[in-house]
Amino acid sequence: MTKSLLFAAALAAGSLYASSAPASEWGCQVLLCVSGNWQATPSCHPPMYRLIAAMKAPGFSWPTCPDANSSAARREVYDACPEGWSVGYSDVGHDGNRSVPNKCEKRENRCFNHRDGNRPTFNANRRDGDTCERTISMSRPMRSRPWYIEYTDAKGLRQKAWFNLNI
Repeated sequence: MTKSLLFAAALAAGSLYASSAPASEWGCQVLLCVSGNWQATPSCHPPMYRLIAAMKAPGFSWPTCPDANSSAARREVYDACPEGWSVGYSDVGHDGNRSVPNKCEKRENRCFNHRDGNRPTFNANRRDGDTCERTISMSRPMRSRPWYIEYTDAKGLRQKAWFNLNI
């Protein structure tokens, strides 16, 4: 168990079963649960099921833990692109605005190849009008745990607890 979990555990100690806990206690319970594997921890089921139900209500406000200076949860569905790749977009609207950042892209130079040892050689088989560079793309990796809460750990450092809300 990490020190961050111990800090969160200390904040929420004794309050896991209180279904009518004030919002700040509930927020600390949620932080404790999402810092670990809440689905496999039976004592986390009541506060997390309460959270999931509350998310469906109009005007829902994410519970926070003031003692850990926690944020409301945020969601990042896509993971980072692999090294050497940049974020790309599948669609661009008529107004030029980008849509969902669901691709990874990189530029590739087709006029040089590296088949002659480590020395680049010019590719003379290129047709007239072809460009030397092209953009290749792939689907951007999806996170298995797309939600996160930022909080301050026992050492005063900001951390992110990544989690999912799958039941």
